[in-house]
Amino acid sequence: MMLFNIKRISKPATHCAFTDLIENPFDISRKTLMCCYRQASDHVSTDGVVIVLTLDKTSFQVRNRVVIRENNADLRDPKFSYDGSRLMLTTYAKSFLDKRKVVTKMVTYFSTTGYSWSTGNSHGRSGWWLWNNTFYNSEAYGFAYNRRANSVSLYKGDPTRSMHVHKEEAFCLDKQGKGYPNESTILFDDDGNASVFLRRDADTFSAQFGTSKPPYTKWNWHDLGIYIGGPAAVALSENLYIVAGRHIDWGSHQFTTRVWLFDSVTKILTELKTLPSGGDTSYPGLVIEDDNLYISYYSCHVDNQARVYIAHLSGINDLIN
Repeated sequence: MMLFNIKRISKPATHCAFTDLIENPFDISRKTLMCCYRQASDHVSTDGVVIVLTLDKTSFQVRNRVVIRENNADLRDPKFSYDGSRLMLTTYAKSFLDKRKVVTKMVTYFSTTGYSWSTGNSHGRSGWWLWNNTFYNSEAYGFAYNRRANSVSLYKGDPTRSMHVHKEEAFCLDKQGKGYPNESTILFDDDGNASVFLRRDADTFSAQFGTSKPPYTKWNWHDLGIYIGGPAAVALSENLYIVAGRHIDWGSHQFTTRVWLFDSVTKILTELKTLPSGGDTSYPGLVIEDDNLYISYYSCHVDNQARVYIAHLSGINDLIN
């Protein structure tokens, strides 16, 4: 793949990170993208707010900027989902009641224009991080993780109302013998078959690829053999996926944001591109349009400060063919 263009899109701030990207569902001209990320004073701090940008696809010029915040809460890792009429933004809110007690909850906002957003709706179990969600047949599905439980559970519902456990312990240390599953991305094909890329941070640190058919109560898992942090994925065809996330060179302990091609039949990951990146980096968002791949991500490679970038790559058609 060829890197056609790259641009920093975050305003100057101490720490800008944890991105997601979606084609603007309210733009009938299909000329804009929407990117969200967290802006704060550090990777872990009490002052996180969510920035939502509307971007021109060609120039990456910012057409609109919205700030979403909650009083006395750190909003972390925002993710987009779309149900056909409402664009939703789900984030993990950490509220600080006093110096000793921290309360966590999942909060979702929605918009029907891209310019104004609803108040937040809390959903899910406290302490379980519902990393993201994807709609299929008017229902949202997503995996939540709990570090102490060494487990991920599948949730189902409407994040603007309530999300409930659909499959407990879909992947866990007790059953699979592999520890600390956490961040994930879930996709559905036209027949409703689900595919998941799942990060792990224990023992071998190897990411997992999971599949399930409706009603998503039985899951098959394949060990991918490499670490993928903050995984994001989009389908190119029935069996081909673009996957992106944090890569670690265990010899040098260097972090980069990398893009792979994954064949779900052969289970082979092929490296396509390492984006300009380093240090605290990754958490990409992906959008495919024709021959083009747009990637939002963050990195510290320029001035050792976390900044958000958007990259435009070409070569999708060659991969499919």
